[in-house]
Amino acid sequence: PISAVIGRNDIMDMYAPGSMTSTHSASPLPVAAAIANLKVLLEEKLTEHAAEMDGVLGGGLDALQAKYPRHIGKSLHRGLVGGLLMVKPGTKDPDPETALAINEKCMQKGLLMFAPVGLGGGCIKIAPPLITPKDALEEGLAVLNEAFTEVLG
Repeated sequence: PISAVIGRNDIMDMYAPGSMTSTHSASPLPVAAAIANLKVLLEEKLTEHAAEMDGVLGGGLDALQAKYPRHIGKSLHRGLVGGLLMVKPGTKDPDPETALAINEKCMQKGLLMFAPVGLGGGCIKIAPPLITPKDALEEGLAVLNEAFTEVLG
């Protein structure tokens, strides 16, 4: 395990160096793993790839919202992270039942996603790996679209 905290000096300087520690502090193994991860992120330009895929993911999610405006309160996305806020038709109330039904339908079709999250459990979260190629992302969006059609008609 590794973590980092950043903050304003007036807050961060409240404690002397070394006074806020934990079991895993100063462990070289997590630091080596973090450095290796950062190296891959930079060398393989994964953040740039994620930014390029925002148009694909965002376009697919926005199209679903346009198709189901009474059921999708909001489409949110940036890079390769997105969410569809499911609402009870005609309201702004979260609809966790529909979110879960769509999630389960996706799973039955071979598309594994996070369980619905957020306020009231009504957000369908989409977060594929940063290495996901465009064609795989498009395939996943097609499965998601099929699941919506089967659940909502």
